[in-house]
Amino acid sequence: MAAVTASADPVQGCSVTPLGNMRYRPMCSPGSADRWFVDGAAPDAVAGAPVVVFDRSDELQDRFLRQWAGKRCHGRRHYVPASADFAEAVRLGIGWAVLPRQQSERWESSAQLVDIAPGAGVDVMLYWQQWSVRTTALERLTTAVLAAAATELD
Repeated sequence: MAAVTASADPVQGCSVTPLGNMRYRPMCSPGSADRWFVDGAAPDAVAGAPVVVFDRSDELQDRFLRQWAGKRCHGRRHYVPASADFAEAVRLGIGWAVLPRQQSERWESSAQLVDIAPGAGVDVMLYWQQWSVRTTALERLTTAVLAAAATELD
């Protein structure tokens, strides 16, 4: 019936509404920072450090590194295709990854995650795709999603 997506292209029979940008920041555990970024998170160090990616089509970490430093990740890749487990893998020191504030802030505030490039990040534009057929339930859901996006996204 509906989904949040990073694609502006509507699925057949759906309409698309822009929600806003979600900012992803490069994060790692303090132990990973101590091991891989001894002299700071220089671009070459980040490019060569182990990285956590969602799946083989996840290019968000590479996109961040290209935008931030003009480089591509060439360190070991660890695939974690589950959203909560993905952030947990970063917290446990498996590698670095870009995470949205909504996933990282509680661990960052308790010093379990560190931002390896303060001020840097990558933005992902999000969209709400929904069936073109309108129902009361879908309209209520859409109203709630748009309200949440207005407070959580840029």
